[in-house]
This record gives sequence, C-alpha cells and structure tokens, in this order.
Amino acid sequence: MQNNPKDDGLLYFSINQDQTCLVVGTEKGFRLYDLIPLKLRYQRILNGGIGIIEMMYTKSIFALVGGGKTPKYTPNKVILWDDYQAKVLNEFKLASSVINLKLKKDKIIIVCEQRIYIYNLDKYKLLETLETFKNEMGCIGLNSDPNSTVMGYPISPCGFIKVKFYEKSQELDINAHNSQINCISINSDGSLVATASVNGHIVRVFSISNGQFIEEFRRGKDKANINHISFDEYSNWMGVCSEKGQVHIFSLGSVWQKAAELGGERTKIPKNQEELPKNSQSVLKNLPGFLKMGTSADKSYAHIEVEAQPTICAIYNNFDIIAITSTGKYYMAKIEIKKSPAGKLTVIKNDNINQKGK
Repeated sequence: MQNNPKDDGLLYFSINQDQTCLVVGTEKGFRLYDLIPLKLRYQRILNGGIGIIEMMYTKSIFALVGGGKTPKYTPNKVILWDDYQAKVLNEFKLASSVINLKLKKDKIIIVCEQRIYIYNLDKYKLLETLETFKNEMGCIGLNSDPNSTVMGYPISPCGFIKVKFYEKSQELDINAHNSQINCISINSDGSLVATASVNGHIVRVFSISNGQFIEEFRRGKDKANINHISFDEYSNWMGVCSEKGQVHIFSLGSVWQKAAELGGERTKIPKNQEELPKNSQSVLKNLPGFLKMGTSADKSYAHIEVEAQPTICAIYNNFDIIAITSTGKYYMAKIEIKKSPAGKLTVIKNDNINQKGK
C-alpha cells in the first residue's frame, strides 16, 4: 500500500506471505515489524526513500524500489537486498517505472504500467514478459504457497483478468466486472480469486480451476477505493479494506459449499474445524448465479472501525484480524463465532507503528 509522505515519512506498507510481519518503506530506509504482538524488529537507514518494499516470507531478503522526496534508487530499478549478509544480491533495471512487485521463493514479479516481468531468483534470468493494458495501479494478485505460483492480473479496462498457473503452463480469462479492475487477491493454495472494480461496491469470488463465478459480497453502497483484499491461511475468512474507515470481514463458508458443487476442492483444512457462520444475507440470495450478479451480494459478517485512511489487513490464526492504516495506526480484534452476524467487533489492541521506534 503506497502512502503520501507526511511528517512521519511513511511511504509504503506491505504484509509478508504468512501474515506475521509488516515491512514499511520510509523517507530514510525501511523498517521490519512483528505483527502479533506489534514490535519493531529492526530498521535500516539507507539515506534515501524506499517507495516500494516486499519481504520474502520470513527470510531476511527484501525487494526495494526507491521513492519519496529523495529516492534511494531510481524508480525503474529493483534492488534485491539480503539483510542478513547486508549486501545487494541483484539489480533489475526496467525500461519504465516500477509500480508494484511480488516475491516468491524462486521468482520475483515486477509490475510496470503496461508490462509484467517475471525473473527467476537462481540466475536472475528473465522468464517471461506479460503484456497488460494501462495498469496504472499496478494491480496484481499472487498466491502465498511457496511451492506454486498462481498469478492474476488485469488484461483490459473492461473488467477482464487473466489467471496464470505458472508451473502448469495454463491460463484462463475471467470476466470479473463491467468496469476497470482495482484489486485482485488470490488465496494461499491458488484455488480462489477475489476481485474488486474501481467502483468499490462489490467483491466477487471465482473458482480458479474453471473460472466460474462463485459468490459476491457487498462492501457498501457508496463508491470506494478497495485497495486490499486478504484471505486467511485456510480461506475461511476474507478481509476487505478501503479508505472509508471500516475493514469488512466476510465468512467464506458459502463459497466452499458452492465451490464443491462446481468441482472445486480446498487443500488446507483448519485444525479446529468449526462451522463457519453466515454473512448478513440478501433477500435475492437464491436467484440463479447469472441473474443475481450485482443484485444479491451478502453484506459482511463483521467489521472493525478504523481511521478513514487507505488500509491493509491480515487475518492470522483463523480468528485474529489486524488492520494498519496508511498513517501507521494499528488495530487488532478477534473474530467471534456467532449464529447471527457479529457486526462491529471490539478493538482489543490499538497502537501506532511510529510509537514502536523510528
């Protein structure tokens, strides 16, 4: 999540793949935090701004792009940094500015406005260049399982995305929305993809195995910039974030029921298997799928109220929801299992990353 720098100098926020760490790019370098409990692990002063940063799982390897008032690196360069060895592993120089990037254990995916570049991390060889339309937001989704690469990205201004199964050399196109895609998220095992358009009313979930529409969820009636969608490890829950001051949490119980009917299969089963509760349901819920798209979306099972700023979230250990705003405010709540929708959750921890050290 990118941020407009203020006096605190915060430029970029990112949560690692297992949702245990937060990395923050600043005007001076970067910081690494443990998420639960919130604790500054260390900071690095680089004498320049870091506008984009991604962490490789729990390793001390980071991908860095310059940013801010005095960027450490030019905006068309990605630095692969090994913090344990305190050295640069490689530099990737692109023809245009980098606007997003993602890390896997064996690949780096670099997003520019009209192309996506995929390099391996063995010999730093360019594996593939993918053409997109004018992707100004750097929109991309990537599963977190280290043993596979399933990637989703927009391919037209009219709501189409492409999902690519890298190891299988397979891909499919999905007509997700009628307007431009603003956010894409793929669950851990690469079986579900969630999308939101620039309108920000609806989040839709599709089966990746066949591209079929499964379910849709309503964030709200007013237009919003949905900048982050997060699945928990087992895809029981989905968190949806915008700048509107609420993080919405949706139960995915109905998604898995319908995915099973469509031939989908979940590969990660929770240790404590509890029946997932129902969301606040629409009266048009039982219409056929092709009729109800856009009219019968469930509202959230629960939400937490946060500062009205762009926000990212993590759902950890199945029931802990963490939200961080672009100004550095930190919120923690626990998802409670109830027969009826839980509504507003009580924030049990309220903090600020700036109070944990600079």
